[in-house]
Amino acid sequence: MKITPNVVAQNSTVKYKLSLKNTDNIASVEVLSRCDYYHKDSLDFTIKNSKIIFTYTMPHLGEFIIKVNFTYKESKTVCLYCLDDEMMQLRPLKGDLHMHSIYSDGKTTPFAMAMASLGAGMDFMSVTDHDNYSGSLQAIEKVKDNDIDLLVLAGEEVSVGGKKDMSIALGNGHILSIHANKSIEDQRKDTEKYEAELQTITQALKNEDIDKNIDPAHYAKNIWVINKIKEAEGVSILAHPNWVYRDGKYHLHQAFYKEMLKSSQLDGVEVFGEEKVKEHNNMTHLTALQTTNKHKYLAPFANSDAHDSDHEVGERFTIVFVKEKSASSIITAIKEGLTCAIFKRENSEHQFIGKDALAQYVYFLIKEYYPKHTNLKSRLAKLYFDQLINDEKFDRKIQIVKQRLESHTNNFWH
Repeated sequence: MKITPNVVAQNSTVKYKLSLKNTDNIASVEVLSRCDYYHKDSLDFTIKNSKIIFTYTMPHLGEFIIKVNFTYKESKTVCLYCLDDEMMQLRPLKGDLHMHSIYSDGKTTPFAMAMASLGAGMDFMSVTDHDNYSGSLQAIEKVKDNDIDLLVLAGEEVSVGGKKDMSIALGNGHILSIHANKSIEDQRKDTEKYEAELQTITQALKNEDIDKNIDPAHYAKNIWVINKIKEAEGVSILAHPNWVYRDGKYHLHQAFYKEMLKSSQLDGVEVFGEEKVKEHNNMTHLTALQTTNKHKYLAPFANSDAHDSDHEVGERFTIVFVKEKSASSIITAIKEGLTCAIFKRENSEHQFIGKDALAQYVYFLIKEYYPKHTNLKSRLAKLYFDQLINDEKFDRKIQIVKQRLESHTNNFWH
């Protein structure tokens, strides 16, 4: 049983079409609210061309259930969602902003990581090699040259304490630089300027209300990276704050982590990262949720941190809500906290971190919108691969899949 549209505006009278294989023996059609236990209305309906037609005005926000009752005491249900006018203007994009290629310690090319992302249903992605900006630029160039329908953002995973050896990082972790217009690592190569800027930040920190147990000289490196990302018009996302290094300690000094959550100008924090038994990346959300930020809400992210195109991609991802499909809209959504981090558990269950209203909406989208969206994206990726392997154009087939994607989206929202 299918219904169109699936997402509607609050207090807007909408005409619905409900498709059902057999429209005989229908006793009644009801609408129930999943959130308001007491909300239940009987609907007046007509049947035309095997479709149940009715109009209704959703009175409040959240998920609703349309229930078709049959005379033989059975029923079928389908769900739809009601949003306010502001959220109705936004559309979800699914993405992954943390992965690696052969430009650092990854096993495949940036383009292979981009194609793997598309195959996993992503709308956008970024290659974030360790202290290397070039991998992401190559991904952008290759995707553009091959006319691939995927939004690729520039990226780099900056080792705050130095890239050669974590043991000399002095408790400093990694920060993702996304959509910056230049490499952050390259700016650190001017050692004299770098050291002078660190000194300036250190002196300023001594006059700020930060944790007294923090050494400003060590902590200053984090602020330097965040400042440089901001100067380059990018966004900064704290990566895997609970990653356990080979010495058994968290690579990021936890006092730094909590201070950045409370007082820095980060734009987001990775709450679901690469999961390994000996790492603690997925406990991150507890600290992030329980630490009050003085400045703003930090956007939560789930990323694969994949180092191979056939491993981890698609298990963790982030949904952002944008006005249009563009890099600038994604950055705006991140700054406004319009993200939801999703971790795909075993047996197709998902775990969500985001603002309550967003997380509930995303839960609905994961079960109602994304299965078909992901299948079509995967189909698109296979067609692109076929083109590249066979050196043959499949323009018509690609266009058909893109039209089905567009139609799926247009029919889903009223």
